[in-house]
Amino acid sequence: MKTNIHQGFTLVELLVVIAILAILTTLGITNFQSAKVKARDLSRKSDLQTIAKSLEAYINDHRTYPLSDESGKIKCRSDGSICDWGEIFTDGTTTYVTVLPQDKNSASAYRYLSSSGANYSLYATLENPQDPAITTFSPEVYCGSNLCNYKITSSNIQ
Repeated sequence: MKTNIHQGFTLVELLVVIAILAILTTLGITNFQSAKVKARDLSRKSDLQTIAKSLEAYINDHRTYPLSDESGKIKCRSDGSICDWGEIFTDGTTTYVTVLPQDKNSASAYRYLSSSGANYSLYATLENPQDPAITTFSPEVYCGSNLCNYKITSSNIQ
């Protein structure tokens, strides 16, 4: 008696394996995208901390924080010139940070506000809507073309 042994997979078995792989790939891509968003937000928070530390060094030298211009940038020199994001933060003699961090998202920008020099606020736009640090501001503050939703302030703010 001769037995026929068929080797290989049936069409149904192949479709089941393909479906499982598709589901696993979708889950992996979703988790990867979420991790990228959280990493960008963490970078923004770290950037604002770096800026805050440089502002604290500035106040130690000048007894006042630098003022801000109308676009939310730092007036870092006594003549009112601007230290833009991505450039050196210096008062002309002392360098407080070699490169002021800037938001990598082209639609967003960091925003610095200090009208009196007694205190300051730094703003950014976070992408992860589940981040517990996200808040809304009244009046609204814009970071580039996006609404700012994250803020740190000087330690002596009222």
